[in-house]
Amino acid sequence: MRINYRVRWLIFIFSVLFILFGLLVLFSTSAEGGADNYAHFRLARYAFKYPVFFLDHWGKPLFTIFSSPFAQFGFMGIQFFNVIAGLLSAFFAYLTVRKLEFNNAWLVIIFTCFAPVYFIIMLSGLTEILFSLILIFSIYLFFDRRFFASSIIVSFIIFSRTEGFMFLILFLVGFIIEKKCRAIPFLLTGFVFFSILGYFALDDFWWFINQNPYTGAKNIYGSGELTHFIQNTKKINGIPLAILAGLGIISIGIDLFKKSKRTRQLTMEIVLILFGFLSYLAAHSIAWWLGIGGSLGLIRVMAAVIPLASILSLRGFNLVFDWLKFNQFVQLALKIVVLIIVIKVPYDLYSLPVKQDGREKLLTEAADWVKLNKLTTQKIYYYDLYFIHQLNVNPFDQNVCFEKVPDKLNPGLNMPEESILQWDAHFGPNEGQLPLDSLIKNPRFKLLKIFKPHEPFKVLNGYEYEVYIFQRTDFS
Repeated sequence: MRINYRVRWLIFIFSVLFILFGLLVLFSTSAEGGADNYAHFRLARYAFKYPVFFLDHWGKPLFTIFSSPFAQFGFMGIQFFNVIAGLLSAFFAYLTVRKLEFNNAWLVIIFTCFAPVYFIIMLSGLTEILFSLILIFSIYLFFDRRFFASSIIVSFIIFSRTEGFMFLILFLVGFIIEKKCRAIPFLLTGFVFFSILGYFALDDFWWFINQNPYTGAKNIYGSGELTHFIQNTKKINGIPLAILAGLGIISIGIDLFKKSKRTRQLTMEIVLILFGFLSYLAAHSIAWWLGIGGSLGLIRVMAAVIPLASILSLRGFNLVFDWLKFNQFVQLALKIVVLIIVIKVPYDLYSLPVKQDGREKLLTEAADWVKLNKLTTQKIYYYDLYFIHQLNVNPFDQNVCFEKVPDKLNPGLNMPEESILQWDAHFGPNEGQLPLDSLIKNPRFKLLKIFKPHEPFKVLNGYEYEVYIFQRTDFS
């Protein structure tokens, strides 16, 4: 009877969460993450037509494989994929804390889904949510003592996000501590599997190493403070969950001091959950500080380890909850207050449903103008993926469109007459390395239209954001 009650309670929680996130997807007109959303979407959307996209390093093969069926229903399809993946992550976080025999296990579901960065990225087309699912599923299998299955699943994590490599090391340590060395070779399963695919599809067994797209770009993205991610705790965990996570770390210290009979389980909790979260945080902090690995200091990357942080938060909650065991009324009040505060945080931080930001509004305006003036019959060169997404054309049909000009040192060269060029102040001068002056003063181009926001704002490297539409003239 007790089990049936628990199952019904879980079904109720996940049904409410699915309806909540589903409605937010349906009523949102944009998603957190900017152009990266549409870069991942277009790879997944056209992967069946161009199968090589399934092995696109930047796109993350595992994400493309799993999200591609959803992407056939449009961008909302890939958003729903992330909603499902996020809810599954919360479910495996729940199963994990059940294995660890935590009290109030169901709260970890709420802590995971309503951590601000996780909440908003679940509504996007980005890769962090799938990474978190692979990670927490592997950890659950480990604590369930299904070591071979855990090793195989986590071996694929680097194909959902490259920095998953650090977790392979932590699982290696875990298998050694548990004296399950026969599971260690299976940590290579994912690499061997995709390397064999790469050998036949790309003629390169070592493609995952040879085609690594993260080679720095410090000159474009810059660097920042070592404490950047800690300073943004409010937008990552949220202050309430961060405080509880801190208490959770104290709780681990208390249990270590007590030297309980479950020392080995506690050790594994430290290695896989505590060290997993802290090492990931440290790696991204150092990457942004040094300006390496293509880091842009985006706080959204921390969504990948939110289920681990949520487990620490539940530990902290239970530390206080158990201390209040003398009064059940106070315990109930604590649950209600914490739930209200945690659920409220993402709504305080974000405007929901998610609406277009100034950049997207301007690009939509530019795309609508191009369609209204029937310029889509010409070949279109573009710098922002969102612009071509709004035109609703196949971005990989080079007869229709082409990303960036063919020759940035000689703009206009090898571009057909009357073709259209979209330039924007974010991607044009930064990733595109194409200064506006090289187009304005270029007799090969005629300026058709400038789009400026009603309220000016700056983008990467301090450029005032604007969108320009040019047309290639008949001047050779």
